[in-house]
Amino acid sequence: MTDRINASTLRKTWLLKSAALTTFATVLAFPGSTWAQTAQSPAEEPQGAAQNTATTEGAIGEIVVTAQFRAQSVQRTPLAITALSAETMSAQGLTNVSDIAAQAPNVVLQPAQAGAGPSVQSFIRGVGQVDSNPAVSPGVGTYIDDVYYGSIAGANFDLVDLDRVEVLRGPQGTLAGQNSIGGSVKLYSKKPTGDGSGYVALSYGRFNNVRVNAAADIPLVRDRLFMRITGVSDSKDGYVTRYDFACTHPGTAVPSFGSSGDCKLGTLGGKSVTAGRVQLRWVPSDTLEVNLAGDYINDNSEGTPQTLLYAQNPGQTPKTSINGVSLGTASGASQFISYSPYGAYATDPYSKSAYVSYATYCDPSPSDKTAAYCVQPRSATHGGGGSLTIDYKIGDHVSLKSITAYRRQRMDYVDDSDTTPIGGALLTNALTYREFTQELRLNAGLFDNRVNLTLGGFYMNEKTKLDSRIDIPPFDFLGRDRVPATTYAAFGNIDWKATDKLQLIGGLRYSKQEKTFNFGRLGVPGSVAGFHPDGPPYFPCPQAGGTVVNVAVCPVNGLSGTFKGDNVDYRVAAQYQWTPTFMTYASVATGFKGGGVNPRPYNLYQVIPFDPERLTSYEIGFKSDLFDRRLRVNASLFYGNYTNLQLPVSSCPANPAYPNVPLASYAQPCSALLNAGKARTQGGELEVTARPIDKLTLQGTLGYLDIGFKSLQAAAISAGTTLNSQFPLASKWKASASAQYRIDTESAGAITPRLDMTYQSSFYTSIPNTTFNKVPGYTLLNASLAWEAPDGKWMVIGNLMNLTNKLYYYALLDARAVNGLVTGFPAAPRQWRITVKRSF
Repeated sequence: MTDRINASTLRKTWLLKSAALTTFATVLAFPGSTWAQTAQSPAEEPQGAAQNTATTEGAIGEIVVTAQFRAQSVQRTPLAITALSAETMSAQGLTNVSDIAAQAPNVVLQPAQAGAGPSVQSFIRGVGQVDSNPAVSPGVGTYIDDVYYGSIAGANFDLVDLDRVEVLRGPQGTLAGQNSIGGSVKLYSKKPTGDGSGYVALSYGRFNNVRVNAAADIPLVRDRLFMRITGVSDSKDGYVTRYDFACTHPGTAVPSFGSSGDCKLGTLGGKSVTAGRVQLRWVPSDTLEVNLAGDYINDNSEGTPQTLLYAQNPGQTPKTSINGVSLGTASGASQFISYSPYGAYATDPYSKSAYVSYATYCDPSPSDKTAAYCVQPRSATHGGGGSLTIDYKIGDHVSLKSITAYRRQRMDYVDDSDTTPIGGALLTNALTYREFTQELRLNAGLFDNRVNLTLGGFYMNEKTKLDSRIDIPPFDFLGRDRVPATTYAAFGNIDWKATDKLQLIGGLRYSKQEKTFNFGRLGVPGSVAGFHPDGPPYFPCPQAGGTVVNVAVCPVNGLSGTFKGDNVDYRVAAQYQWTPTFMTYASVATGFKGGGVNPRPYNLYQVIPFDPERLTSYEIGFKSDLFDRRLRVNASLFYGNYTNLQLPVSSCPANPAYPNVPLASYAQPCSALLNAGKARTQGGELEVTARPIDKLTLQGTLGYLDIGFKSLQAAAISAGTTLNSQFPLASKWKASASAQYRIDTESAGAITPRLDMTYQSSFYTSIPNTTFNKVPGYTLLNASLAWEAPDGKWMVIGNLMNLTNKLYYYALLDARAVNGLVTGFPAAPRQWRITVKRSF
């Protein structure tokens, strides 16, 4: 009876909140979602591509998307979608995937902290993934020209020469497949047209930011074969400065690692990227189109910014040395406090800046006992891929699409996770991810296109290789992990126009997945071997260059674990077109994220499997164009049930396979995933675009999210999770607003000023929630001013990002239970950029 009462109360609470949100949304004079006019692929036109139906000058144009496997107006698609055009991204100064979330409600796309390397943490409606290891499935699917990229590692792609970006919110289990349980982000490149067009854009900005972007569309065979070449080079100095503590604090016992007279060791957050893309488009007939694309990226960027905010728990006995290095006579709550130049606990006499770090990326006393172990801070990506897309019209209303793709990327990154001048935790990683995918789709328009049918199949083969050195005394070892994975899927989607106004949609997808985790642990010179007193006899430690691995890690070497599973996702939706410009819809959709085995075990007992997580989401919404399409209002309400929620933990739970081994002997250090239990997610979204006069465009979004646990498994409770715990990176409120006005002159061209505001309420970086990992809410202002020549061939754009110089953080990492430290990932301070673009 108690469970029923609680469930009823939850539903009533949600309905009250939803009603309040809807009422609030309707009275807001608050502009919303971005508009885009997008080109249509000839191969998709038979399935009913939407045309621009604007009837008055200055009306808001249509958005054409392909979310349901066919081109159609977003205003007639029963999904919550935000689309960004190339023009909007340019006006806002957006340069990579993590920049685009500002325009989408309940969407978080942000760079990952140092331990996750060059990754993007993607969350939609509170659903996503923070672990960048490709062996762990993402929660938001990323696509480039309909090619799935199966990892958040290396997914912070540069926004180069794009036609549009589509952000689909809610589970896309049938439309996008596995690991799109929260939604999907789809990037679409500009296709070659053979019109001889192109551009060159040169930018310069703060932190010595130099960016060159160019593209050329070249006809090779008239009306048949076209090529488009795109390139970008982007370099920037870092915004967090690293100093040599011994130089800035004379007389300290901390050893020096500097060589320059100004005490600077270097910077963090710097960028050095070169990338290119070549596309070939062949149209031998009206029924066949072939697109071949290849790209490469060479990213040698600096390490991810990370600063120290707190060290050592109050009352904990101060240490006198670490790794044999004397710390002098420091006393009080922490001998590390002076290493933190900013924050409530900082007492550093040298600097009070939030953008200063004393991290050395060195261990002055490593386990080999010979010399300091030092590495260069980096967050680099190298690699690329290719795709072959074939569209063939079998008949007037039947077409076949084949998408074949291969991608290989290597990410090299370093995490000096203690961020102090004493080498307490230094991790280096070389992560290689390779994938091959093949997708086939058969689209058919039946019964005078009153029924649109899609049948398809999908195959993916992945290989993850992680080579690492973990230097967290006494856990010093070399990791050699290999994870092959294979996925098969079959899917179908049907859209039936039951009447002129009513459409019914159904979809089904079957997925089968297999993933094997092979662990390798090798020795670091000087490590000590032995036996654990609380566990079973350990196997002999493997030799590595004449030395042995740490005793606790040793038994992990050679272990493997396999996950096998299948899943059926479904989607049912109905939409009703009340008028040509007003549509309502309701849907039920499911999604799942694959299971696996903890990819980072520090000892035998941490090799723990976890099951797939699943989400069933209920959604209602409307889409409307009012006042001759001068006002666009789209809104949605959603409620979802989560099962087997995958949760990252820093304290491992008891392993039932070893009931006689004390938990305290292996719970930490820990970096694992486990199934926490059941949860629910609910909220609402509003997107509005207004064009009150021809040259003025107002936009904005509003998102409300309430996500929480319904029940917990014992393992989650033991890791510090409670029913009141807040989900990682889940802000309750998220909003944006912008205004843009185009001023046309007869002889001097057009001038367009633009102002953008984004707001995000507070959120926690991880569970357990503490005051040390709670990121305060913040409001950001960006501004731009663009000039376009009368002939449209020259353009100058000035962008000002973080106009008020707001200090805010992407993440706060509370590791007090592990090493007594709290660190932060600060976002960049105010930046400016001037871009000159020449089109031809």
